[in-house]
Amino acid sequence: MPKKEKTFSAGEVIFKQGESCQTVYTILDGKAELFYEVNGKVRIIGRKGEDDQLGADTVLEGTYATSARAVTALTVSMQSAKEYIAQLQRSGELSPTVKADDDDDDFNFSFGDDDEDEEEEKPKLPVRAGRRASIVASSRRGRKTDREEDEDAEIEIKEEKNASALVKVEKPLPVIPAVQKPVVLPAEIKKFPIKEWLREGTEESVAFGPVVLLASIDRDASGDIRASLYQTLHQIPNLQIKAVDKAITDSDIRRGAMQMQSWMEQHNADVGLYAVLDNAGRILEFHTVRPANQTDMSLFSAGSRFFLPARMSDEQKTLLKIFSICAMTPTRLEHEQLLRLFLPSLLNGIVAYASEPMTGLTGEEQAVNLTAFANVLSWTSLILSDANRQKQAMTLYDKALETLPSYAPEYVFVNRQVGLLRQMEAEKNDSLETFKAAEETFKKGLEAVSEKHQPEAYSDLKQRIGSVRQKIAMQTGEGEDFAAAMMAYRDAIKPLSAHMHTERWADAVNGLARTMQLFSSYSTKTTLLKKAVELYEKELSVLDKDEQPMLWGRACNNLASALFLLSDREGGKADLLRRAVEVFSDALQIYDKAGAKRMAVVADNNLKRAEKVLKQTEKELEKSKSWLDDLLNDSDEKKEENTTVSDDQPLVFERIAVFEELDDDGED
Repeated sequence: MPKKEKTFSAGEVIFKQGESCQTVYTILDGKAELFYEVNGKVRIIGRKGEDDQLGADTVLEGTYATSARAVTALTVSMQSAKEYIAQLQRSGELSPTVKADDDDDDFNFSFGDDDEDEEEEKPKLPVRAGRRASIVASSRRGRKTDREEDEDAEIEIKEEKNASALVKVEKPLPVIPAVQKPVVLPAEIKKFPIKEWLREGTEESVAFGPVVLLASIDRDASGDIRASLYQTLHQIPNLQIKAVDKAITDSDIRRGAMQMQSWMEQHNADVGLYAVLDNAGRILEFHTVRPANQTDMSLFSAGSRFFLPARMSDEQKTLLKIFSICAMTPTRLEHEQLLRLFLPSLLNGIVAYASEPMTGLTGEEQAVNLTAFANVLSWTSLILSDANRQKQAMTLYDKALETLPSYAPEYVFVNRQVGLLRQMEAEKNDSLETFKAAEETFKKGLEAVSEKHQPEAYSDLKQRIGSVRQKIAMQTGEGEDFAAAMMAYRDAIKPLSAHMHTERWADAVNGLARTMQLFSSYSTKTTLLKKAVELYEKELSVLDKDEQPMLWGRACNNLASALFLLSDREGGKADLLRRAVEVFSDALQIYDKAGAKRMAVVADNNLKRAEKVLKQTEKELEKSKSWLDDLLNDSDEKKEENTTVSDDQPLVFERIAVFEELDDDGED
């Protein structure tokens, strides 16, 4: 039966995620893209081109796993799901190929012809859609034991005894487990063809799943340790593992990270992982490295290292998986899926184990592991809104501080994290004492930071102190607390350059201006409010609206707010209100463009209020202007009646007296 053809215009949806998979599409001309919809947001995961199929990978599951739409004008051939399955059955491609996998003994299904010779020698069983789905689901859950594999095989044979089979099966062939060594890529890929080593075609090629780049280990001559790490990490669903042929030998962590980042960029990896073997050959010191263009956690990279034995137990292998996954911040859908779906199942069975000290590790090494695991729990609590995980993280951070020396890279980071968690708790419970405890924790971390050599870290902690002290001041209303907050923000600005540390500088300036603005509400004087306006203007003069849109929008909104308040303090000055309306409009436009809905609502409400007050003010001014004109005209008429005024003599009146009278009238 000839396949039907259909055309789609650019942007037209072909099928949606979760819909029944009734049709398989083959692209004849044009391009399509696959995407997920998560919380109402569309996330592109890849593109397909000529001869690629859409829906074929989920036809046996019965529903489309993703959505698809045309990127350009698209022509496809259409084949019903039943026809497609029947075609696979006739060709024998629907039968399972039993073969040893990289990391476990699960069944792998192949729709290609890479192993044609091997398939001819093995018995084939017809596979129903439900059976295949259950096998795929079990493989996603994790590794099966040999006993479970044998039981599955026996169940399948019993199910097929009374069914028509392509080949009669007397006894299942035993599965021989084999360990696949990692495919090692060159460290410097410029010497080799990229397509041959990485199989990455053009920009149009579709890449699914995050990539971890695993470096070689110095003094691991046979490569057995790296192969074991590769084997463990390869068990993580939808995770690609690549291995490079060079080891990081530099003892300086920053230089080691820079070397790893260069390899990550060359091999298109999302995270890098390298390990250093101790002199005894027993302990591995792991380092996880993020791409160089990521700014999050750049100041406090602690938690990026952890310690595990060269020969790991099952629990320690689980820790390796957990730490590696969490090294990838959820910047893409695949990262978020790993954190949301895979982490909870791993965490449930290992929290108690990971909270206990490991034998063979020093106090510092144990504290580092506790820090790394607390980071995992903290991430999980934020993504899944799990308060229990947050409490567990706090407990582990506190436990780590008991043995963590102040010179350790993690020391400042842990104090910062504990301070943030306490600040969050204080904001939730509106607790003055917890705010003060958070401030003391930030100060403890600050003691281990050099203002001269670590300006950004110093500034960050000073800003944290300023933020907490500002919240304390809002509760107490004490001028000393506001002064302490302003001093902290001022100190945070000092070591920063507006052009070298633009974003952190803008945060500090905005914090100082906001504190001044809040403090001015406790006084009738406008000195601090005018200074806040000046600081906001300075911040806007440095920020770039296109490069830092959210910071720029924040500065606009706060500036407009300060102008609005200043106008109120100075008797409703219309020029200040007009300026406030203009700047609120600028903030709203930038938030709308950036898709920041919550901030856009705030700016919109502020704008409407300012417009309302401006309208009332201008109306009052119009009335006052008419009253003044009538007064002057009446005065002129009286003068013409009683006196003769020379044309050369100017008209003089007391402006101050007039305005004082207007003020009195306004009060009445």
